[in-house]
Amino acid sequence: MQNYALSSRAKLLTQAVAIATVVAFPVHAQVSSCQAGVELVAKIPPLLVQPTVNGEMREVIPLRFVAPSGPLYIGEAEFSQWGLQPEKLNLQNFADTRWLCVEDLGIKYQLDPAQLTLAIDFPAELYAGTQSSYELEDKVPVTYTPGGFLNYDMRYDYSDGITSLGANWEIGAFYGQNFLSSSYFTGNNDRGTIRLDSTFRRDNPKSMTSFVAGDTITRGGSYGPSVRIGGLQFQRNFGTDPLLITYPSTDFNGSAKVPSVVDVYIDNARAYSAQIKPGPYVLSNLPVPTGAGNVRIVVKDVFGNESTVVVPYVRYDTMLKKGLHDFSYEVGALRRDYSIESNSYGDWVAIATHRYGVTDWLTLEGHAEGMENLGNVGGLVQVTMPVLGLVGVGGAASSGLGKGTLGKAFFQRNEQNWSIGAAVQEQSNNYVDVTYEPGQIRTLGLRQVSASARLGARHWLNLLGLQTTDRTGEFNTATLGWTISLTQSATLTAAVSQFWGSDQATSKAAMLTLALPLGERDYATASVERRNDLPDIANNKPGTTDTDVVLTVSRNLLENDSFGYRALAAQQADSKRWELGAYWQTGVGQFGAEAVSYYGLNSARAYARGGIAAAGGEVRISRYLDQSFAIVKVGDFQDVQIYANNQPIGKTDSNGVVVVPRLTGFLTSAISFEAEDIPMDGAFGQNVKFVKVADRMGVRVDMDIKRVLSATLTLQETNGQPVPAGAMVRIADVEQEFPVAKLGRVYVSGLDRSKPNVLHVQIGERACSATIAVPNNFTSGETLGAFTCQ
Repeated sequence: MQNYALSSRAKLLTQAVAIATVVAFPVHAQVSSCQAGVELVAKIPPLLVQPTVNGEMREVIPLRFVAPSGPLYIGEAEFSQWGLQPEKLNLQNFADTRWLCVEDLGIKYQLDPAQLTLAIDFPAELYAGTQSSYELEDKVPVTYTPGGFLNYDMRYDYSDGITSLGANWEIGAFYGQNFLSSSYFTGNNDRGTIRLDSTFRRDNPKSMTSFVAGDTITRGGSYGPSVRIGGLQFQRNFGTDPLLITYPSTDFNGSAKVPSVVDVYIDNARAYSAQIKPGPYVLSNLPVPTGAGNVRIVVKDVFGNESTVVVPYVRYDTMLKKGLHDFSYEVGALRRDYSIESNSYGDWVAIATHRYGVTDWLTLEGHAEGMENLGNVGGLVQVTMPVLGLVGVGGAASSGLGKGTLGKAFFQRNEQNWSIGAAVQEQSNNYVDVTYEPGQIRTLGLRQVSASARLGARHWLNLLGLQTTDRTGEFNTATLGWTISLTQSATLTAAVSQFWGSDQATSKAAMLTLALPLGERDYATASVERRNDLPDIANNKPGTTDTDVVLTVSRNLLENDSFGYRALAAQQADSKRWELGAYWQTGVGQFGAEAVSYYGLNSARAYARGGIAAAGGEVRISRYLDQSFAIVKVGDFQDVQIYANNQPIGKTDSNGVVVVPRLTGFLTSAISFEAEDIPMDGAFGQNVKFVKVADRMGVRVDMDIKRVLSATLTLQETNGQPVPAGAMVRIADVEQEFPVAKLGRVYVSGLDRSKPNVLHVQIGERACSATIAVPNNFTSGETLGAFTCQ
């Protein structure tokens, strides 16, 4: 702030004459109203003063005033720079601009014409304020490139003298927003080839919707089943905007008179920080955890003054923001015998599910199903309450083959150190839905209760109770679990469970598991489980006791080329069991082999899975492509390390190309390369590019690297003398110039190995040229030789 005064001192000194002019108008002191002073002040030249606004020194500005006691006028351009909103002020027009008369606001100020200073404080509500959101903005557009892919997953199994070969494979093609795929299974032993799914999909990120034609899976909602159909589907697809926060957000409003910093603390850890301008401010979409709790907001202004506010919040991801719709509408034929028959379809069905955020605390859901001879309709109401948490109540009624009812209710509350939840669902025996099959045994009732609590800093206690009923009887499960963090990454878990029911002997089980990291990628787990089946007197069955001991050591695969393994040794009941597996991840696929011995039966398995990627005219063998992908081109440089979102993926091939799989659809990814891997003859601007690819589609990414040859050479004139120092050299029509040093030596860049390079030399008023041929074995950066400029 002191710099403002120093840089403006010269301007202020030039205003001495203007001060005398102001003082020379004694009648000005008699003018007190803004309206009365306009005509007079318009004739007075402006005066430059050093303002201090809300305690903060600002750049020098011109002012107009009738007398030091007012009225005082500030130009629109000046107060707009301070952040004041013109639409909140009553402005007057004169001297070709709009002016604010401070007296209209009724605020106090101190104007010192002798010292050329102004001190003034504006109320916070006059400022434009600050809008700050934790929600990230993703402004990178989606890149669409024509292309396709082929995936394969081949497996070999040998067990007890029987050999089995099988392969899942998928082909896909995309153009613009359109995506088409079809998947198959092929196997020996008379299994042949079976079509699995054939689907056309069109995603629209602007409306966050997807249209699907072909084989798809319906959306069941909160209580309906999901089924496979062949038909049409239109649905909301929040996956086209992964950064969108769909649940009601936690916001905080405040006001600041001076620039400040706001820090948001969650669980005593700073989760978010933002700088705010004077005026009202809004912090939206605060990153609070799921459940209910409090966040601490700390505001610290430029003068060091600090204030703290505690804000309660309630967040549950199943709720929708106010005004937000989520839906799925499907019509088609039920898929039968999936993975057994290629084209087995049954009855036609229509299903609709729609959810709407009425308010931030109320979400409604409707669901309906219809077939030729049955139908049902129902809904669900979800609310959040600061004390209770999340509560939901719903129901449905069916007609046609069965006139029945379904009811559902649930409750959930999550706190920082504990959580509790309960759910119940009951349906009548004659309630039907689209999965109804005559004679099937269906679940008629479900009751569940769960709770967890943190005990101290390292202990967690968990409780689960579950009861299900169908027409055959009742089945119950109760589990009590305990987890302790031994170190930052090692945990010990213990659980005790009991199982009983109408037609089932009571049994108990106790389990103890230790999970221990052995390195960055290596892990070991050891578990002991003891099961005790009590005697079933009614069915004349004796009790039994079994103990299982399992030890597993494994190494995980990385995203780039890597090796992993898995070894298991176990004693289960009366049989020994062991498993050995080795896995390789390469740029062209993933491969693995396993051997197993269990119950005296030895078996072996092997698999290979990978793909072929095509996009933008490039085709490459790659890993399995189950997500979006990019084919990255790094000039023609080999062995350049490529990263996706700072994770190493692989190195370029002999043509400078590598396939980057497993990109998240519709989310911006940072594709970068190791700059040190580029040789001296490689020229580039940035070593990172940001790209957004549609779901399961691919794109070609050119990193804009060119092979540019450079050399140091000597230029001499026809008389044998070196070209004078200071002469300038250009290659052909390239604008870049290179200066000649002593003895005619010059460094040039941009030579072409495939053709002669013409060097244009400007020597004062004279000009000459030399033709340079670059040998095939020349290494960029070396000395090329001497050449005559003619």
